[in-house]
Amino acid sequence: SPHGTGLGRARGAPKMGCLASKELPTNAPAGRGPSALDQELWKTSQDLFNRLDRDRDGRITVYELREGALRELELDTTATECATFIGEFSNDSAMDFPDFLEVMCSGAGTPEEVLLRRFNSVRKKLEYNSEDSSCRAG
Repeated sequence: SPHGTGLGRARGAPKMGCLASKELPTNAPAGRGPSALDQELWKTSQDLFNRLDRDRDGRITVYELREGALRELELDTTATECATFIGEFSNDSAMDFPDFLEVMCSGAGTPEEVLLRRFNSVRKKLEYNSEDSSCRAG
């Protein structure tokens, strides 16, 4: 694919978000891994990511996020909500795993709970913006 694997990303080193920075004291020996809690978050995030990434290309598209939300969260979303969600964490039209980890690091609870809360905040944001524009339009 023209996107490659996402390893040579323009954004420099891959982001591990909270998983890399949260735990390590400055004097930690090189190669010390994240804590057990972080490994658990990593594993559950990876599981959910793989369930959402239906075509296994390592990226979650608007379509995959939309149908995944319905399947995994029983949440009926719009394409606009999904595109907005992805746009908050990715600088193209799909989320790769580091983007997704960033989502997971932005909240507490299971990956599903974090995803659900992110959708709720996207929805509020979009409602607020559309109310805003409809007020001005009148």
